[in-house]
Amino acid sequence: MTRKLSAFVVSALLLVSGSAVLAQPAAMEERLLERGAVADSTPQQKYRTAINEAGGGYKLYLEECAKMAAAERTACRREAKALYDRDMAAARQLLRK
Repeated sequence: MTRKLSAFVVSALLLVSGSAVLAQPAAMEERLLERGAVADSTPQQKYRTAINEAGGGYKLYLEECAKMAAAERTACRREAKALYDRDMAAARQLLRK
């Protein structure tokens, strides 16, 4: 009887702690969405956003390149790097304005 009770208590604790862990990323996502709704006003904020977008785009591009055949992959990565470099240069220009 006590084993069933302790198993029930452990299951309940795991369920509660698991739902708390799942709620944290959702709350973080909400804060990021709220932050995204606010327009960047300073050059530093615009620069930071541009850097994040450049890095995210580069990561997605590389994931697409990884799905290609080996012969096409090298050219795809080169193109991805060129786009990333161009985006980073544009981000640096935001600070110079």
